[in-house]
Amino acid sequence: MTAQRKKPKICIITTVDSSLYVLFPDFFPLLLEKGFGVVGICADGPWVEKVRNQGIKVIIVPMTRSFTPWQDLKCLWKLYRIFKSERFDLIHYSTPKAALLAAIAGRFAHCPVLLYTLRGLGYTAFGGLKRLVGKFCERIACRYADRIIIISASLMQEAVKENLVAADAAEVLGAGSSKGVDLDRFQLNETRLANAQKIKQSLGIGNDDLIIGYAGRLTKEKGIVELVNAFTLLRKTHLNLHLLLMGHTDQRNPLSQETFELLHKSEYIHAIPFQDNIPDYLAAMDILVLPSYREGFGNTLIEASAMQVPVVATDIPGCRDAVVNGKTGLLVKPHDITSLAKALNELIEERAKRIALGKNGEEWVRKNFDRDLVWAKLIELYEEISVISA
Repeated sequence: MTAQRKKPKICIITTVDSSLYVLFPDFFPLLLEKGFGVVGICADGPWVEKVRNQGIKVIIVPMTRSFTPWQDLKCLWKLYRIFKSERFDLIHYSTPKAALLAAIAGRFAHCPVLLYTLRGLGYTAFGGLKRLVGKFCERIACRYADRIIIISASLMQEAVKENLVAADAAEVLGAGSSKGVDLDRFQLNETRLANAQKIKQSLGIGNDDLIIGYAGRLTKEKGIVELVNAFTLLRKTHLNLHLLLMGHTDQRNPLSQETFELLHKSEYIHAIPFQDNIPDYLAAMDILVLPSYREGFGNTLIEASAMQVPVVATDIPGCRDAVVNGKTGLLVKPHDITSLAKALNELIEERAKRIALGKNGEEWVRKNFDRDLVWAKLIELYEEISVISA
């Protein structure tokens, strides 16, 4: 009998529901169109229905992001039973807790292929016992995986340096990134510019004012303290400067009370929650900044570049892959207010350079990070590890 290649039955698992939705935009319908069987697993939440509406089955497992030993053991047992029952051909896991539990349960359930997407090294933000435990869990997730995808070349270098993976045991798909960029959505056009004008008016920002923007969690490890301090320095000589911060406060690593009060007292600092129409807000920005201490990649940087917004980011793993220093943006020293302020001042004073970096960025993103290309490479990998049946 001639062997035939069949599409695998795939499980895609993340810890929480928002990750399953946000990290795989437009991906599940593509898999279904190509004949794959797809099941999602995550903790319950408001994003579950959005995933189910894309036509796939979602199984709820009450995983938590924090360390909860008894709950983790119950989730581990539940995952083991699901894996044995569903008989997946491929389990694709990412995000820390889901990666750890899925790796262990998948190995004990004798699942044919375990695929891990390493999106960052979260444990490096901590010290002491918490760092040691986090690194141990990451090592298990890597060791039990049959294939490992790392979302940026510089993150891969860090993973090798940390002895999590061997240099030849992991791969970066294409130019990397977590999910690429939807170029139809993140596109600068007349509609975006008109919406951006309305946003400025709603915030009390004038047409001739300049906006330094940020989009992400409002937490110390994202460099918010350095950004606010750099802005305060620049505001002394650039009276038309505004700072727009879009994101939710992260209670796991909150800002100091002093920084928090400054965000809400200054009439030139606009702190708002995440918005659905992110491209409109990017169109309103003159510069996008990500002064983070650690990143897996920094997707907001390439989204801004796609909108022709020049970017400034810290010279760290992840960000190095999302910015071409001097061509699409500027890289600065992490934890360094002076270095950040100097780069921002350069772009504030040189309008022509802002425009050039923005245009270069759009071209670079279109060439390397089109979401269609990113998903095509991942599906190609799924095809490669499809099971053979008689």
